[in-house]
Amino acid sequence: MNLSINKSKALKQFIYTVVTLSISIGVSGQSCLYKNPLCFYNTDVLSYLKILHQNQQYDKMTPFFYGPIVTKMKITEFITQLSEQDFGYAMKRVGVKEESLGQWSLTYQRTIMGTNNNFKIKCALVNDTCRVYLDEKSWKVIFQ
Repeated sequence: MNLSINKSKALKQFIYTVVTLSISIGVSGQSCLYKNPLCFYNTDVLSYLKILHQNQQYDKMTPFFYGPIVTKMKITEFITQLSEQDFGYAMKRVGVKEESLGQWSLTYQRTIMGTNNNFKIKCALVNDTCRVYLDEKSWKVIFQ
């Protein structure tokens, strides 16, 4: 009799632990969304932006950029510029380096006409969202 009570308590404790762990993992996973370059719907920031570009959702791309190019243009001009860019090449993230708290350097490999080449982008946590830095150089690296 005493043995079955102990098994019942152990089972209840195990279930409680599993449920608590599941909830904590779920909550921490949700709080991660958009806060670092690798938390974009099980992908990374640039791959997520590529998906938005392929679906012609250019206005949804704009919050994930920051830098001189973004600030010097009106939002409508920036959306037009994004819509005119070729962003259809195959790519994959091959490296991540945290440069400082809230700033990362990401290395990607892309294939254009059968040739692989690597490029780097800068990302930073700006207003609680991970964003890609865009200046003239990074614009050319990403889109040309």
